[in-house]
Amino acid sequence: MATNSYFTRQNSERNVVEDLTIESIKIHGLDMVYIPRTLVNEDTIFGEDTLSKFTAGNYIEMYLESVDGFGGEGDFYSKFGLEIKDTVSLVVSKKRFESVMSSTTTKPREGDLIYFPLSRGIFEIKFVEHENPFYQLGKLYTYKLSCELFTYSQEEIDTGFSDIDSLEDNRKEFSVKLTLGPRISALDKIDFHEGENVYQVADVFSGTFADATTTAKVVDWDSTNKLLHITSVKGTLNTGGIATIKGETSEAEYSLSDTTTTNIIVPQEATADAAGDNEAIEFEIDKDGIFDFTDIDPFSEGNYS
Repeated sequence: MATNSYFTRQNSERNVVEDLTIESIKIHGLDMVYIPRTLVNEDTIFGEDTLSKFTAGNYIEMYLESVDGFGGEGDFYSKFGLEIKDTVSLVVSKKRFESVMSSTTTKPREGDLIYFPLSRGIFEIKFVEHENPFYQLGKLYTYKLSCELFTYSQEEIDTGFSDIDSLEDNRKEFSVKLTLGPRISALDKIDFHEGENVYQVADVFSGTFADATTTAKVVDWDSTNKLLHITSVKGTLNTGGIATIKGETSEAEYSLSDTTTTNIIVPQEATADAAGDNEAIEFEIDKDGIFDFTDIDPFSEGNYS
């Protein structure tokens, strides 16, 4: 049976609905920054790119559908520490999106980013629904974007928006390689622990970490070649003479011969979690040997591997 010919779907009616949709989003929505992703070295098999970069951004109004707050699992502790899994649902006009983003992309894509200025958060698009609402007057007018809080993973971010670009600047630091000389510490204090603090006090270790003029954090320790990689350096490292580096937890102490800034990027922690004990536990395991791996496993004849 054919549809009623007296009630046809005119383009003029569709345009009215579309204009009303755009006006509604402009009235009740928020100005967001849409940041398209640029693929650098795409893996065509798995459809991913670990070298993605974000080099542009455009203001566009979006309607915040999650009016009662962020969704998702929120803030919780997992085996990886504190995780934040906030989600948000946004609605953007198809016509406005095509107009604003015509120079970079034709539709929202999974993997692109959206900056939410009120919470100063960056969200990653996880899914784009283009059929909701479902064909009003035979046409689609909006995209519904399901987004999750973005997890930074060394992507290049240079959009021209200072609030957004600061994410990369504040979360990235190059490690410093220290070339160490003879060991100064006692015979049983020979190895630094990854993640511990090291310090230097006025060229001579006559004080403690609390008296330190220069401090840093251990990233990696190569005991064979006596190379110590550190980050978060505060103060000036003095080399030569009787200058030494000492570990706050391990108490390992070596003379310092040379320092070199590397091109190895070390992600910085966003905030210090006073309730987190993971680093302290790691130090204790590494230092005191909580687990005794010299015990014999009766089920593997002593071979744990």
